[in-house]
Amino acid sequence: MTIVNRYYKGLVLIIVFIITTVSLYFLDPIAQDLAYHRFSDCRPMFGIPHFMDVISNIPFLVVGYLGVRLVQKSYKKYTVTYFIMLFVLFSGVFLTGLGSMFYHYSPNNFTLIFDRLPMTFVFTSLFAVIISDYVDRRVGAWVFYFFLSIGVYSILYWYYSEIIGEGDLRLYAFVQFFPILSIPLILIVYKSNKPYTRGLLYVFAAYIVAKLFEHYDQVIFELTSFISGHTIKHLVSALAVYLIYKLYHQNIK
Repeated sequence: MTIVNRYYKGLVLIIVFIITTVSLYFLDPIAQDLAYHRFSDCRPMFGIPHFMDVISNIPFLVVGYLGVRLVQKSYKKYTVTYFIMLFVLFSGVFLTGLGSMFYHYSPNNFTLIFDRLPMTFVFTSLFAVIISDYVDRRVGAWVFYFFLSIGVYSILYWYYSEIIGEGDLRLYAFVQFFPILSIPLILIVYKSNKPYTRGLLYVFAAYIVAKLFEHYDQVIFELTSFISGHTIKHLVSALAVYLIYKLYHQNIK
C-alpha cells in the first residue's frame, strides 16, 4: 500500500507537469510587452534614475550574502548536490539584487536578461530543494539540473526570439510558474515531519502578495505619491527570501 501511495503521489506531480506543459504549448507565442518597462516611479535621486526601484533591491544583496555564508559554513552537513542547490539558491538571490538594480537603472529587454536569469536560479533551486526534502533526494537532484538547464535556456531563447521579431516567453513562464504551482501541492500531498512546512507556506504567501503589489504598481504610487507597488514588491519579495534564509538557518542548528 505504501508503494502504491508513493507512486500515486508522484503521478499527481507528473499530471500537473503535463497539464502545464501542454497548456503553454497550445498558447500562442507571448512576446514581451514593452509597456512592462514603464514603471510608475521614474524619479531620479542622487543621479540614479528610477531610484526607488533600484535601491529597493539592496535587501536581496544582504539576504543573498547571508545565505551564501550560511551554506559555506555548514557544507559538511550536506551531500554535494544538496550543497550546490542551496549555494545556487542564495547566490541567485544575491545576483537577483544586482541584476534587478542593473535592469531598473535602464529598463529594456537586454537589461531584463540580468534580472530574470538569476531569478530562475532561485525558482529552480528552491523547487529542487523542496523536492529533495519532501519527495526524494535523487529526484530532487534530477529536477535541479534539469530545471536549471531549462531555465537558463528559456532566458536565452526568449531574448533571441525577441531579436528576430518572434518574441516567445512561454518557456520562461513555465520555468517560473510550474514550481510555484507545484510547491503548495507538494507540501499538501507529501506528509512530512519537516519543521519548516508552515514557514514555506508563509514564503509562498509573501510571493503572492508581492505579485499583487507588482500588478497594482501605478495605483499604489498614485495613492501614496511616495512609493510604488513595484518598489513594495521588491521589499516583500526580499522578505520572502529572508524567510527562506531563516528556515534553513534554523534547520541547520
